[in-house]
Amino acid sequence: MSANFAILIGASAAIAALLALWAIVRHLQGKACEIHATADLWSGRRYACPDCGTAMDAGWVMLGKGAIWSSREQGPPGTFAHIGRALPNTISMSLRPAVNMAWRCPSCRLVLIDYTKLVKPAGRGGTA
Repeated sequence: MSANFAILIGASAAIAALLALWAIVRHLQGKACEIHATADLWSGRRYACPDCGTAMDAGWVMLGKGAIWSSREQGPPGTFAHIGRALPNTISMSLRPAVNMAWRCPSCRLVLIDYTKLVKPAGRGGTA
């Protein structure tokens, strides 16, 4: 009788954990603004590197567990920073993850990221 009870408790805990994970994923998906990739996204979006002044290369960036940012006064995010603290539109839970538009200066190694929206991939090797 006690073995069955332990299995029931374990199964209930596993189901509760899966439901909590599902709720977190749904919450994060609801906060994201995803749009389809189009060539218009890049119109008028040329940036110069703030360090050297050369034109930055346009491209995409995927931010794993999201962009977790903290102010200089707060100090850097710690080891246990979680995705709940990520900037909006920097986490995609799709099987084909949406990405952020970004610009980089290869010589200065600076990156500029637009996180107003996530862009759904147009297709493999797409130029949008």
